[in-house]
Amino acid sequence: MTEALFFPDGDLFVPTDLAASPWGSTLLHGGPPAALLARAIERTTDDPDMQVARLTIDLFRPVPKVPLRVETHVVREGKRIQVVDATLYSGDEAVTRASALMLRRTEGGLPSAQPPVSYLEGPEGLAVTGLGGAAPGSAARPVAMPGNKGFHTTAEIRRLQGTMGGGGGAAWFRVPVPVVAGEEITPLMRTAATADFGSPMGSPRLAEGIGFINADITLYLHRMPVGEWICLEAKGFAQPYGLGMSETVVHDLGGPIGRVVQATIMNPRQR
Repeated sequence: MTEALFFPDGDLFVPTDLAASPWGSTLLHGGPPAALLARAIERTTDDPDMQVARLTIDLFRPVPKVPLRVETHVVREGKRIQVVDATLYSGDEAVTRASALMLRRTEGGLPSAQPPVSYLEGPEGLAVTGLGGAAPGSAARPVAMPGNKGFHTTAEIRRLQGTMGGGGGAAWFRVPVPVVAGEEITPLMRTAATADFGSPMGSPRLAEGIGFINADITLYLHRMPVGEWICLEAKGFAQPYGLGMSETVVHDLGGPIGRVVQATIMNPRQR
């Protein structure tokens, strides 16, 4: 059977172990539900010139590793601007929701204008490090990740800068399996699936046994990625009262394509 994050079953999507969370094998990592919501939102329009410019996902409950369904609602359907909401359900309980702002692309003959950015080395030749690995040549020690498999081990990750808990870093990500079995992964689904990694990439380590988890994902895209590889260049901030945020520049091999902002909250590890 072909590997995938979800298998369709009527109007349900059955998650596999490849989508599981590092926080527990009965939960899902934030990336696969984000990709599933992105898929549903994309399917509300067949207009290729409408592009998702902002995708906000509220992770207000842990998503259980059980059959899930998605409902969508078109809030506004204009010629240049569309707004679509999507909600992910476990049974009758809403576990995650998303809102997308879609804007129409137009051919105006304008030159590209982007702020100066640092050059990032591509993934070719970099070792597969996993999420907790340190960048090549770094003096930092790799961080031990939970032993269970999940999306954090499904994604191919090649660390470019920094290490977990260092407050920032960069890594290339590739999703090697379909989001839904039998379907090709789209650029938006690929980006939504990997965007959730910005939080652990930028998370600072303030004390032993204290980590931060994100309660949302807000992804802005000024163009869709080209190719399989997505690079996240993240930095994180935290306050003594246990709240913080992460900011991530999203790249493909051609350069920056957008940004991710996430609100984070202190999460003591269970012993």
